[in-house]
Amino acid sequence: MGASDELARRHFVLQDRRPTHLGEINLAELEPFLRGLLFTDGTVTRTLEVQALSPVSVEVVAQTDVALSGQIAENLEVPDGTESVRRRVLIGTGKPMKPAIWAESHILPSRLPAGFLGVLQGAPDGIGESLQRVELESWREMLWLGIDSHPAWSGVDSHLSSPVITRLYRVITQGLPALLISESFSVTLRDGAYRLDCVASNSD
Repeated sequence: MGASDELARRHFVLQDRRPTHLGEINLAELEPFLRGLLFTDGTVTRTLEVQALSPVSVEVVAQTDVALSGQIAENLEVPDGTESVRRRVLIGTGKPMKPAIWAESHILPSRLPAGFLGVLQGAPDGIGESLQRVELESWREMLWLGIDSHPAWSGVDSHLSSPVITRLYRVITQGLPALLISESFSVTLRDGAYRLDCVASNSD
């Protein structure tokens, strides 16, 4: 686990401060595509679509205004009580869509171009595509990852399902974080390796 821990800490800047309920990940136990997906700082939907050889859908579950507090406010470098937009989506393949990723974003419209939320509403591939459409100069800072249970809002009974692997990152623009994004990847442990569910099923 020494080399695995070192690699995670090198790429995830708050790995040592991740929530205490998250389990350790041995990167050697991740199938190569899943490992690459977790470490990518590019567009997840495009990477997933190429690997799965299947169209990827983004389904909005909820979008609402919320006041930030605690660790979320700290990661976005704003005071408690700052207004943001919380967006929850499912990302997956097939018809009907089988979720592969549950993603929750906290968005600060004041740090983004005017009209960004409107562009996001009409972008079928979600936030990554929207950032490209508005030609925003930005970069993604990976914060932490670990073994987790499904998000409470997912509707999946965590006691009856496999764990997920969750990562947290933020999008930085003009020197300040504008979005904080948590992604929980649906995985299956098979032959000693964790595999992303939708890709594992497509390869059967």
